[in-house]
Amino acid sequence: MKKQISTIISIILVIVIAIFALMNFESVEVNFGFTSLKVPLVLLIFISLLIGALIIFLFSSTQNVKKNRQYKQLETDSQEKQDQLNSEIDELNHNLKVLETRLKNSSGKQEVGNRDQQISDLEDEIAKLTDKLSSQK
Repeated sequence: MKKQISTIISIILVIVIAIFALMNFESVEVNFGFTSLKVPLVLLIFISLLIGALIIFLFSSTQNVKKNRQYKQLETDSQEKQDQLNSEIDELNHNLKVLETRLKNSSGKQEVGNRDQQISDLEDEIAKLTDKLSSQK
């Protein structure tokens, strides 16, 4: 919608400038400082308009080039950040796996320790019962 409005305004301006130029056909003297020329006013208006449009185009082009450079730099920075975050995620996943393995090993050792304790308790009970049996005979 915004482009359509600017296009319509541009067309209206071109028509107004063309009508203004066509109403001024007489020749005028243009002094450039070192020389003077007699030129039709219509031609002078169109040349001035083209020079102004060219200047605007050059300024807008330089702004676009600067914006494109900034955009590319931001893309590069963003990609570097994403790569850094991905490597940190990979490192955290690796650390998580290591910790899970250690947890499994430690819980396995605890179970083995508990079973060893139960076995030694049972051996103690067997020894007590054996002593009771031998004392009853």
